[in-house]
Amino acid sequence: MKRVISVFVALTMIVSAFAFASTNASAVDYNPQSALDYAEENWDNGIELCAGFVSNCLQAGGINVMERSVGNLFNALKGTYGTAHVLKTDGPYIYFDDNAGKLSPGDPVFYYCNSCKSFQHAILCGDGEDGLMTDYAHNNPHHNTTTYISWGCPECGDINWTMYAISLSSTSNHVHSYTKTVTKKATCSSTGIDTYICACGHSYNVTTPKTEHTAVWVYSERPSVYNTGLKHMECSVCHKTISTPSLVAKSTADVNGDGKVNSADALLILRYSIGFNELISSQTAFLNADVNGDGKVNSADALIVLRISIGVLSI
Repeated sequence: MKRVISVFVALTMIVSAFAFASTNASAVDYNPQSALDYAEENWDNGIELCAGFVSNCLQAGGINVMERSVGNLFNALKGTYGTAHVLKTDGPYIYFDDNAGKLSPGDPVFYYCNSCKSFQHAILCGDGEDGLMTDYAHNNPHHNTTTYISWGCPECGDINWTMYAISLSSTSNHVHSYTKTVTKKATCSSTGIDTYICACGHSYNVTTPKTEHTAVWVYSERPSVYNTGLKHMECSVCHKTISTPSLVAKSTADVNGDGKVNSADALLILRYSIGFNELISSQTAFLNADVNGDGKVNSADALIVLRISIGVLSI
């Protein structure tokens, strides 16, 4: 009987623990003062680095998160727990009045190095004097001091920061509004990706289907007045063959379509060769003008037409 009761108590504790974790997984119940109390009491305890310290502060406030990478912590919080904002700085300081609606005591703040393109430091925002933000940082802590951002990046040494805050107090009222960006354009050979991004930083990707092939005729053997040709359809983008080869009739050399082959056809060819392209505007007319089958229409074709017209060549 005692064993049954023990098992029941253990199961009850496990269920309670899961329920507690589930409750803590929302920033709606976040208590910033509890997070600040933890920071006040533990800023110099030597446990964890900056991301772990801020994670512990947030856990004390009711958000069940633990990330030891600054970038991972930022990504874990934005959108899911709060809204990401770029902060306005005044020299080395951050003022609450300059960032109204973006920053409150108890919000995590992140240093992003624009030179390295990576997050390098995380702190917890405290309520300082004269409207200045207090910086609670575990490594190289600034306890009850104004935020100072003029130190160089520990990775590259540059002083080139963008400061971000995750406004945890906005989660309960925030409704995502997304803007679509084409991250990868779909083609006939590969799917694409559309990325939907909310101003709070939350985003998701949607795979877009492949596009249709762009079919064009390709001549594997061009026709001439002497021989028939072969053509097939293929995609002009991926060059996939999308039809079986078909026979192309011989060139007639009757460029103007009057049923005769004479100097008038030769003249059209010569004028086309010097830029009067509108005279031979269809594919059929071009094939009939390209009498030698070299893919060009020029004086060589005009000469053949003249020789046909006077009976030197027969077709």
